[in-house]
Amino acid sequence: MILTLPVLLYQLLFVLIMYVASRFGHKAMLFALVACLAWTATHIFFPPLMVVQAVVIVASYIWLRRRIKSSAAS
Repeated sequence: MILTLPVLLYQLLFVLIMYVASRFGHKAMLFALVACLAWTATHIFFPPLMVVQAVVIVASYIWLRRRIKSSAAS
């Protein structure tokens, strides 16, 4: 099984990176998204794990981007 505790904690690192980037605005988030996906593509060689990590990164980006837009509208 690929979803062990170290793998899940590693995924939380990418959520944290996206969260910190979201505090600096949309351009920082976009840069973090591209950088994290590039890191995944160049450093993860097990395809199922690569998919899990890419989904976590993109989902974090979408979720945090919506939070930025909703807080800016308020």
